[in-house]
Amino acid sequence: MKKIAFIIRLLQKDKFHGGGEKLFFNLIKRFVAANYEIDIYCSKSDIEYLEGINKIIVVDEHYNHLKPETMENFYSEAKKLIKNENYDYVISENITPPVDITFLQGHSLLNRLKRDKNPLEAFFYSFRKIKKERMKYHKKWFNEGYRKIFVVSEVLKRDIVQNYGISDDKIFVIYPGVDIPDDVPEINKNKILTFGLSAPGFRIKGGFIFLKALGLLKKKGYDFKAKIIYPKYPKNLGVKLLVKFLNIEKNVEFLSYQENIQEFYRSIDVLVAPSIEDTFNLAVLESMANSKPCIVSTNAGASEIIKDGENGFVFDMKSNSERNLVDKMTLFLKNPNSYNDICEKAFETAKIYSWQRTFDIFVIELEKYTM
Repeated sequence: MKKIAFIIRLLQKDKFHGGGEKLFFNLIKRFVAANYEIDIYCSKSDIEYLEGINKIIVVDEHYNHLKPETMENFYSEAKKLIKNENYDYVISENITPPVDITFLQGHSLLNRLKRDKNPLEAFFYSFRKIKKERMKYHKKWFNEGYRKIFVVSEVLKRDIVQNYGISDDKIFVIYPGVDIPDDVPEINKNKILTFGLSAPGFRIKGGFIFLKALGLLKKKGYDFKAKIIYPKYPKNLGVKLLVKFLNIEKNVEFLSYQENIQEFYRSIDVLVAPSIEDTFNLAVLESMANSKPCIVSTNAGASEIIKDGENGFVFDMKSNSERNLVDKMTLFLKNPNSYNDICEKAFETAKIYSWQRTFDIFVIELEKYTM
């Protein structure tokens, strides 16, 4: 029996804050099912006991991802705890002090600085003390080296290769997975075509691009609806004013946090992921698992599993992003008869990208390395 340690910030089994937490929880579940001995070291956990887990250790050291010195202290303490355990693999998450193997789900700060900000934003961004400090530590940790780096998309792989000079043969891409619902409904469409967006981080998820695209659709005379998950909407005066300025108040519904995300997917006809920066975007796969096709920006890693015009659409973010998005949205509005076929192909794609597939590929790659 092989023995694996996971070092993660937060352990929980539901109400995940992001795709990274879902990824690790699903990997851990499958390692347990495959009879690996699993220990978990974390800074916080809402789980005292998880069936099949050997032990869950909450490390008594403060962890704040905005303060890399606290992360170094946390990982230093974790290293002391695992020193005599003889693990076959120690797997950590994201850009953190290296122990053994890491699985990255988020872009580097250098990527955000160089590729996704206008010159004025980049100028101020580079002078923020906290950001500069974090970038310095990230560079240090990459230089110290991980035995192997796993990433969730080619988009993220390019970030690490280009910004940190890591050899691409040291980085392996494994797409995350999705659970197919037990009760997938029959394909149907709302009377008025309804686009959806999940944007808890409104700007970075392309919320403003989406609203401007909706404004262009309105000017063209199309009838449509849009549902946007954005819990902070009631307090965001800027977004409210933009919606009013674009004259789309009657077309758009803003939603709070969704306890049952399946209901959201089933209430829309097309999910839009106009991400400015997104290493993957699990909402895309989750939507496809509910037989709902997606329109995805080239900046999102999920675009790599979309065949444009077959199981969804991909739009170019490099220039005229709003107009490029509108071009793809109008394809659904102009060609309603093709909707069912795209839905079926989206669902078939989701079935390929299961969590079991993610786990199986991960194990195959892990087995190539020994401590």
